Formats: sequence, structure tokens, C-alpha cells
Amino acid sequence: MSESPELRERRIQFERKSHIDNSLPSDVASLAAQRIGVAALVFSACYVGFDLLYHFTRINLVAQLETFFLVNTIMGLTSGLAMYWASRKWAAQPNFVIRLSLAFEILSSLLIGVAESAIPFDNNLLIRGQSAIAIWIGLFALLAPAPFRLALPAALASAAMAPVGLLLNIWLRGNPVPPIEIWLIWSTGPFIIAVVSTFLARWIFNLGTQLEQARDLGAYQLIETIGHGGMGEVWKAKHRFLARDAAVKLIKSNPDNSSIQRKRFEREAQVIARLECPHTVSIFDFGATPSGQLYFAMELIRGLNLDQLVTRFGPTSPSRAVHIWSGVLRSLEEAHRAGLTHRDIKPSNILLARLGLDHDFVKVVDFGLVKSDSLSREQTQLTMETTTVGTPAYMAPELAEGDDSVIDGRADLYALGCVVYFLLTGRPVFEGSTPMALILKHISEAPLKPSERTELPIPEELEQLILWSLQKSPADRPQSAAELLRKLEALTIQTWSPTDKQSWWKTHLPTLA
Repeated sequence: MSESPELRERRIQFERKSHIDNSLPSDVASLAAQRIGVAALVFSACYVGFDLLYHFTRINLVAQLETFFLVNTIMGLTSGLAMYWASRKWAAQPNFVIRLSLAFEILSSLLIGVAESAIPFDNNLLIRGQSAIAIWIGLFALLAPAPFRLALPAALASAAMAPVGLLLNIWLRGNPVPPIEIWLIWSTGPFIIAVVSTFLARWIFNLGTQLEQARDLGAYQLIETIGHGGMGEVWKAKHRFLARDAAVKLIKSNPDNSSIQRKRFEREAQVIARLECPHTVSIFDFGATPSGQLYFAMELIRGLNLDQLVTRFGPTSPSRAVHIWSGVLRSLEEAHRAGLTHRDIKPSNILLARLGLDHDFVKVVDFGLVKSDSLSREQTQLTMETTTVGTPAYMAPELAEGDDSVIDGRADLYALGCVVYFLLTGRPVFEGSTPMALILKHISEAPLKPSERTELPIPEELEQLILWSLQKSPADRPQSAAELLRKLEALTIQTWSPTDKQSWWKTHLPTLA
């Protein structure tokens, strides 16, 4: 029976997610698997060597104990050879070999623990050296770096084999029960090493993951994180050959990332690549790592977003608000003409940058919740299947109600009206104690005039355009970004001139100006 496309997609997504969450890069894992095979051979050789040492030195072994050590040696030799065989048998699946080696670590620790405590402890001597299990656990942290959730249980189980070995010799061979001090001292070392080595294994495992991330993002080298979001994180990066800085956005390595989020992330790159307006962030490249982690590289914006602008410097002047409004409208006009709706216009997604000799250049970013009229119905529903998209403080009523059939570019114009309201007053259109309270206000409550929320003067004609954009019904708002842009350009208020821009940046952001 053939596999349906839907089942195949789910299987691929599951395998990708499992690989991202739990696996080392394949070449790093292959080297680890080879080292495990060699260590297993060394383990077998050591067991044979110790057995020969016992026999040749004749350390007061009674016949029963001599037989015991022979059986233990055969088991150690067999398990080591079996692990070596497995490392060669599944050489093409090195991450599986690493996980299998954790079981070998526990079994071999049991054999060591049983052998070490075969000779009864002297009650007058608290400790007879330290258990070799501690050394074996530490060695495994270097040989088989594994995810923390696997490495910790395996290390603790291996450490427990020291007291278990004592118990088995008491139970099966009738050895005397040693005093409590011996139990504690004999067990403490392996358990301490187990905890320490697990964090060491985690560090080595994360290094391997970071190595893959840095190496497999095309021509870009990641430098530092500069932003986080619900579905991805943004890194400052440098092009290896052009020495050009860029911003690289990639999905977080998180088990909760669903196939819906991954498709949305990939679509964001494809959508932005189609847009050419200079007020829309430019995309340089996008792709996926061998483990399936999606990323794209875009221009690095040096500046600040509108949320930072108002938080740090207070409400803006009407002339500057119109300048910003116009830039965003130009970006949205191109997107809307291409059948794309942003659906998450908010202050943090609108940046002011210094571009060449231009200051206060407007850039629109984060098209991750975009809706395309050209996509299939299944695709356009992707962002609505698990959560309401957008930000409550800037959400159009129709978007809040979840009626996807009526959502178009006019929802972006409503959100942008909310942003301009925030720019002029320093406060959102509506305020509420919960996201649901905000959503209900957007649906049913009429907004106050911006001039009633601030002492700063706001021209009435500008205020009327804002209130026009904030109408509840899409039919009562501007019907396109171009229509609203024409109205803005017809305003008689003072313009935000290049001299004003340069002066503001030199005063407030001199390092960028």
C-alpha cells in the first residue's frame, strides 16, 4: 500500500523534528560512533588483561571466585565486541550508535561494579581506592555526547551500578554486608562524576549543534542573536566572502515547533523575495540545513523600531508620523497588489534605519503571518488552525473575529492606523487587562480621538485620516493603501524634511548618524 502525500509529509516533519532536537551533525556523530567502537574494543581487551593478571598473580582466589571472574570476563569481552560490531553494522546511522552505546555504558558499568566488589571489603578499611565506574562514566561523556535527557539517566544508571554490584555480591555470593560508610564512599564518586559528566556531554552536544548551525547556513557566519520571536530567532551574521553584514532568521530548535509553523516560516522567505519596494526588508537568500532547519538571510537594519522610538523618546511630531505612515503604505501597497496581507502590522515590525545617506528610512519587516490570495485554501488557513494571529493591541475587528473570508489589505490599514495613533499619543488605541479584553474593544468600542489622549497638538485633518482607518467595517475604511497615501500627500501640514531627519539622528542616535 502506497504512502499518501499527507502521511509522507507528517513522517518527514516528525523525522526532521526528531533529528533537530536529538541528533548531532552526521559527520560529528560519525566520528563519535567510531570512537565508541574503538573504546568497546579497548574495554574487551582490558577485561581479558585483568583476568590474566588475576590468574598470573594468584591473588588468593578460591575456585569459586576464579570461576566468577572468568564468567565476568567472558561477559565483558562479549559485550565490548558486540558494541564494536554494532558501531560498524550501523555506521550509516551514527546517532543510533550513540544511543545504543548508552545502554552499553550501563551494562559495562554493572560488570565493573560486580567485579570490583567481588572480594569483600575489609571492615577496618573504609575505601579501597575509587570505583573505576567513575572513570568510565567520565570517559563516555567525551566519547558519546548525547542529548541531556538521554545522557543524564544513562550516567545516573551507570553510577548506580557501584552499589548494585555490592548488593549482587551480598545476595548471590553471600559476601558480608559492609558498613554504611563504605556504601556511601564507594557510591559517591560515580554519582558526582555522573552529574558533572552529563553537563560536559551536554556542552559537547551543543557545540556540535552550533557547529552545524554555523557551518550550514550557506555563506553566512552567525555572530550574535539580535532578536527573538514566537516562531524564530534573528541573528546578526556576516557573509564569508563579501564581508557584508546580514540578519539571519531561523526556526528555534524546539520540540513544540509544528509543521504549520515551519511552513509559515518558509512561506515568509518566499513572500519577501517577491517584494521589491525599498520600504520592505530585502531578502538575500533562504534555504535549509541538512537537518531540516529553515533559515533566510536579509538585510541588517541599523536603527530602531517604532516601539523603541516611542518608549525612549516619547510621542512623535505629526510631520514625522506622516512620513512614517507614508513609507509603510508604500510597502503595503506593493504587497497588497501582489495579493499579500501582512496581518501583523505593529510598532516592533516597523523600523527606522539609516540607509546610506538617508536617515529615518522606513522598513517593514516580519511577513511571517502573511496571507496570500494566490495560495490554496488549505495554505491560507495555516495561520488560523492553532491560534489567532496578529497582536491584540493592533488587531483589526475582522481579524479578531477570525472571519478569514473578509480579511484583506484593509486589515493592515486598520493596524497601521493603530500604529500612527500610538506614535502621536504614546498610548495604544485601546487598553485592557487581558488580550481578550483588547480584542473585544477593537470589535465593539469606538476609539477616542488622538487629540483627547495627548496634550500635543494634532492637526484635525490628520486626526480624521486616523479615525477613518479605524472604522470597524472594512467597507468604511480606505479601500487601498494607494487611496490613503494620496490623502496623506494632500495634507497641508509641515513635512519631515531631510534636514529634520539628519538633525534628529545626530542628536539622539549619533553613533548611527
